[in-house]
Amino acid sequence: MQKDTKLGIVLSGGGAKGAYEAGFLKALAELNIQPDVIAGTSIGALNGALYSAQRETFKSAKTIEKLWSELANDNVLKVDSQKAMKNLIEVFSYFSPLPVSKLAKIVMVATKAGKSEEGILSQVPIVNRLQEYAPEDKLSTGLPFYVGLTPSKENLQDVVNFLGFGKEEAIFKKIQEVPIADMHKIIMASAALPILFDAIEVENGKTYRDGCLGSTDNEWGNTPAKPLIEKEKCTHIIVCHLNEGSFFNRHDSLFKDIPIIEIRPEKGTFTSALDPVRFSVDKIGIWMKQGYEDSIRILSDSFQAIQEVEVRKVTEKMAQDSLNRLNSREFKLGK
Repeated sequence: MQKDTKLGIVLSGGGAKGAYEAGFLKALAELNIQPDVIAGTSIGALNGALYSAQRETFKSAKTIEKLWSELANDNVLKVDSQKAMKNLIEVFSYFSPLPVSKLAKIVMVATKAGKSEEGILSQVPIVNRLQEYAPEDKLSTGLPFYVGLTPSKENLQDVVNFLGFGKEEAIFKKIQEVPIADMHKIIMASAALPILFDAIEVENGKTYRDGCLGSTDNEWGNTPAKPLIEKEKCTHIIVCHLNEGSFFNRHDSLFKDIPIIEIRPEKGTFTSALDPVRFSVDKIGIWMKQGYEDSIRILSDSFQAIQEVEVRKVTEKMAQDSLNRLNSREFKLGK
């Protein structure tokens, strides 16, 4: 790419499917692609945090590959049985018909689960890895990094938003602009799906959850390209999706005249609704390999197309300049 370009990388969310992004980063390293700024949501925020902290693509790719190898061999989804029961009662009471709902609500009051922001899984294993691979001091001096997250409205409303019936919009935080004490909290909040994980409290008692909760009514929550255009003025964007389809419209007027390369998983890469929680050796290895292969193929083809467009633009400009000189009579034969 030309020296005057500013490249942004966007990492979408998708739980364990984030192993695909490890393959994507390996392809970036092999092609010697170095971004100027990064944005991520959910698992994309975790991968993005490591990328930001390590700064260089080659180092980041190696670190993230190591992380995902560890996740494949570790029990990262640890269930808190007491929280699981409380959340089961809460959701059951909301969706069940009367009179069962009344009984459930009585139990819910007794367990104080009525307005919960708790999840059933512990985030401690992931927090520990953030401390190891993306400590706050490295994030402070890392690549500019934006995280997508959604204000929490308690479990039931958050579930409604997640299912696409709410109107809560995602917001974006630049990690280098938040207090050091909130850096990891914001990254973890971006990955906090309702029921599964606790909402995370940051900034004067405000609580947040996964950025994908704001994806149904706007395309930006799970694929946070917006701040890279509006805040960072990126001239080129590469997006790594974790679904064949995504709430993202590259033809949005925001992207006018901005080349965007989208990496999408080959059909059949992800086959189950349970894939986001399948942190297993067999799946993670396959997804990392597929992410690499898809990225190499798509990036190589896209860069060739972009180069051809740039050459055409230069040729057209030279022709127009010559025509302008001719029209202004500045063009003289033999000069």
